[in-house]
Amino acid sequence: MRALVTGGHGFIGSHLVRLLLAQGAEVRCLSRRQGPLPALAGLDVEVVAGDLRRPDGLVAALAGVDEVYHLAGLTSSLSRQAMLDTNEGGTRRLLEAAATAGLSGRFVLCSSSSVTGPVGAGAVPEESIRCAPVTWYAESKLAAERAATAWADRVPVSILRPPGVYGPRDEAWLPLFQSAARGFALVAGRPEKRYSLVHAADLAQAFVATARSDTTRGGVYFAAHAEIVSLLDIVAAAEAAVGRVTRRLPVPESFMRLLGSVVDLGSQWTGRSSVLGGQRMREVATGDWTCSPRAREEATGWRADTPLEAGFATTAAWYREAGLIR
Repeated sequence: MRALVTGGHGFIGSHLVRLLLAQGAEVRCLSRRQGPLPALAGLDVEVVAGDLRRPDGLVAALAGVDEVYHLAGLTSSLSRQAMLDTNEGGTRRLLEAAATAGLSGRFVLCSSSSVTGPVGAGAVPEESIRCAPVTWYAESKLAAERAATAWADRVPVSILRPPGVYGPRDEAWLPLFQSAARGFALVAGRPEKRYSLVHAADLAQAFVATARSDTTRGGVYFAAHAEIVSLLDIVAAAEAAVGRVTRRLPVPESFMRLLGSVVDLGSQWTGRSSVLGGQRMREVATGDWTCSPRAREEATGWRADTPLEAGFATTAAWYREAGLIR
C-alpha cells in the first residue's frame, strides 16, 4: 500500500503519516517547502516537490499511489481569493491529477466542521445540516467539498469534516497551556459555549478507517469525538494537564472582535496574515461549534476514544518534553 499525503509535514498530517507507517504503508508526501521538514524528521517518508496552486508535477506525484489523503491548505490569508485559490483550486487540481493517474483507491479530503457555521445552543448537527460558513476559510473548504463531489464519478472520494483538533506538535492550543502553566486562563466568550473536539491521533485513525471502508465512498462525515465540552471544560482540562489552578479572566466577545480588527490592520501593514485576525475572531465570537460523529461511526465501525482530559494530558506532556511549558 502506497499513500500520498498532502500537508504531511503539518500538525494533523504528521500524525497521519506516523499511523500509516506503523501500519506498514509506504508514504509519499507532497511539499512545496524547500529544505528539511522537522515534523517528518527521522521518518522513512518519500518527499516529492509539488505545489497545489499549479498542476505541474501533480500527476507524477500520484504515480503508483493507492490512496490519497489531502490535508494541505491555507488556514489564514490576506484575501478571500487567495484562500479559494489554494483550498478549492488546489483540491480541484489534485483531483484532476488523480483522475489522470487512474487512482483506484480512495481520495480522502480533509474539510472542516466550520463549513456548517455556528449552531444554536443545545444543537448537535449531523451532516445534512444546511451549511452557512462565516469565514473565508470555511467558504473555501465548502467549495473544496463541492469540487470533490463534482469529480466523484471519476475519483473515489470521501470527505471528512474535523472540528477543533488538538494534540502533540500542535501550535494553536499552545497559548492556552502556556498561560495555564503561568497561573491564568483567558475565558474567551461565554463560559457555557459548547464545542466538539478531536485528538489528532484519533483523527488520523478516522482518515484511515474512512479510506478503507467500502461504505464511505462518496460520503461526507464529521470526524469528532462524541463528547461535547464547554469552554469552562476546556479551561479545566488545561488546568489539570499542567497541574495548576488558574485565575480565570473573562474576555468579552466584543473585545475579541475589536482585537481581530486591530490584527487585520497590522496584517495589511506587514503583508502577513494572522490566525488572530478578524476572520478567526468571527468564529470565536459566535455560537456553539458542535457536530455528531454518529454517521461516520456507523459507516466505519470506528469511533474516537480519547476524551478531553486524557488528550490534554498527552498534549501537555509533549509541550513539556519540547520545552514549551514548565
